[in-house]
Amino acid sequence: MDFLKQNKTIIGGVAAALLAALVYFVYFSGGSSGASLTSSDANSPISQNLLVTLQSLHTIKLDDSIFTNPVFVSLTDFGVTIPPENVGRPDPFVPLGGTGTGAQGLALPKGH
Repeated sequence: MDFLKQNKTIIGGVAAALLAALVYFVYFSGGSSGASLTSSDANSPISQNLLVTLQSLHTIKLDDSIFTNPVFVSLTDFGVTIPPENVGRPDPFVPLGGTGTGAQGLALPKGH
């Protein structure tokens, strides 16, 4: 126990250095991510299943006869029409009393 009490600064420094090294290797290592697909992964069952599913998507045909169905045609639109509103000021950042603008389009104080 005396050894830990006498050398707690050194032990803390070593622990901090190990933690810094761990953070460096985790965040700054140039290793490839595990999500990349390599040629050896192309023959895996998951890849084959994905390819079969994608191929089956090409055979899907949508039936558009619903749009000519009398029930669909009898539907009514209950949407609300929004009336046009007055447009606001041309430059909302100009003070209410001021109308002048400077050479760069910035509002000038009333004294200028």
